[in-house]
Amino acid sequence: MMDYKGCKCASCHKVLKEGDDIVICPECGAPYHRECYAAEGRCVFSAKHGKGFEYVPPEAKPDVNANGPICPVCHAQNPPDTLFCERCGQPMRGGVPPQAAQSSPQYAEPGMSGTGMPGGFGGPGAQYATGDVMTQLHLAKEYDGISTQDWMKYIGNSAPYYLYQFQRMDESGRKTSFCWSALFIPEFYFFYRKMWGWGALALAVSLIVSIPSLLSLMAALGIATALPLSASALSTLITVCGLLNWGVRIASCLFGFYLFRQSAARRMRAMKDDSTDDDRYRTELERRGGPSRVAVVLVGVLLLVCSFAFSAWIGPDRLMSAFYLY
Repeated sequence: MMDYKGCKCASCHKVLKEGDDIVICPECGAPYHRECYAAEGRCVFSAKHGKGFEYVPPEAKPDVNANGPICPVCHAQNPPDTLFCERCGQPMRGGVPPQAAQSSPQYAEPGMSGTGMPGGFGGPGAQYATGDVMTQLHLAKEYDGISTQDWMKYIGNSAPYYLYQFQRMDESGRKTSFCWSALFIPEFYFFYRKMWGWGALALAVSLIVSIPSLLSLMAALGIATALPLSASALSTLITVCGLLNWGVRIASCLFGFYLFRQSAARRMRAMKDDSTDDDRYRTELERRGGPSRVAVVLVGVLLLVCSFAFSAWIGPDRLMSAFYLY
């Protein structure tokens, strides 16, 4: 039988030590603390069972979390500089001393939010840790079958806000929320969050609905167009496109978080299926997750190029005429 001492628990990622109560997954051989396996309720690699997957323990490393803070919710020990619990995602706010975990964490009464208001977002029976607002966000262990810890790694710095929105969706049963950046600049928001398809669609709509306004400008400057539209028809078309533009923006605002959640969950599941072990999967989450500032810059450059190209085509004299006209 393989000696798993010195390896990491597949759930809490703490090094297994002499005297620990260790259990092994009968399907793949992944090691756990008994209490961790009981808390998970299943093997974290269960999605890979039956596909020839066999757990291969990584090279044993020293436990760098020995002096790190202990989560007040799940009692997992974390790296010294952690901001969120690596096991359950609970905000740590710079760390909780290890000795603090020996006393039971305090919670608000069932049905109360962390601020003491009735009907908090946890709903009846929910418990919230006391403290400042961040530590009162008692998040679920997983969303869409993906652990909160993995969501934290994938989303990046904005993870608490996004997970809070996910929590509200699950508790209300609705797919809508308010994403203000998606309201004002939907194409930039979708590309920033690596939702390439939705970003391309929002960008295409933004360009298409601007065409009637450009045609109106060209008509005012005396530039002939291939579309035989009367002034009244063009005015109606501008109104319709304006309404369509705002309809897309409002829909993006209401469903922005939900669309991100669905897109991110698909990508994370694909990464997990392609990863040979848990450590590599989490490395891929950090490498391929987070926002894309490069995509935002490229979209901005594309719009600037289109604007400059149109201005050059009109010509400086007509451009000045348009400036005085409007």
